[in-house]
Amino acid sequence: MKLGGLKPVDDRKIIERVLNGDTEAFNLLVRHWEKPIYNFIVRMIRDRDEAMDLCQDAFMKAYRELNTLKDRDRFSSWLYRIAHNTCYSKLRKDAGKTFVELAPETRAAGNPVESRLAVEKALQHLSDDQREVVVLKVFHSLKFDEIAVIQAAPVSTVKSRLYMGFEKLRSILGDQSPR
Repeated sequence: MKLGGLKPVDDRKIIERVLNGDTEAFNLLVRHWEKPIYNFIVRMIRDRDEAMDLCQDAFMKAYRELNTLKDRDRFSSWLYRIAHNTCYSKLRKDAGKTFVELAPETRAAGNPVESRLAVEKALQHLSDDQREVVVLKVFHSLKFDEIAVIQAAPVSTVKSRLYMGFEKLRSILGDQSPR
């Protein structure tokens, strides 16, 4: 990925710079990964303000633990795993919250914006594990083995969660479900 017209970002080289004492280099990693990590978190916890705080928390944890990263080629999976853990900590704290049911008129949304909002609301009805797999696969285009690392689960479990999530989305959304 390019940053501000510069050459593509090489996470490995930036990590080396950070580990060699160039603390400002970590800002390049943040700029590169902030939007995808924020989007992942906001879809998991469904609160934009809280997602900003959790995104910052995830990057702070990543910075503090960067020296524990064994395979620098897997930085993105490692970072998503930190974001995953950050989300699940928040979700455990908020376990008592309930969400509004999807209104029938929203299910039959007729335009793309309404459809997107309907999908976002429908995602609330999936289990945390199912929602996470759907978000990572559909919105972030990660591979099953990458998601398996993030969820610390076998690939077969990840696939099962995805397909069960799709089935639940189909039942909620009718003809608007992902295919």
